[in-house]
Amino acid sequence: MGNLIREERYIFQLGTEEHILRVEELIRGVERWPDRCRIRLAASHRRKAKTFYSGTPREVVELATEYLSSST
Repeated sequence: MGNLIREERYIFQLGTEEHILRVEELIRGVERWPDRCRIRLAASHRRKAKTFYSGTPREVVELATEYLSSST
């Protein structure tokens, strides 16, 4: 049996830069995450790759947008 993951996308505008945040929510499956929702950000020339976990899509989006805002 595989994983069942719900995906939502959010657009975050920071200055002239647009980020598409893909929230993955683990509904059920064999894979275990530290929390229910995650966002994986790819590395860029300004920051390292990072994965955020939280209990709700809104919370994980807030964590990721704070990180993106602070790393510019």
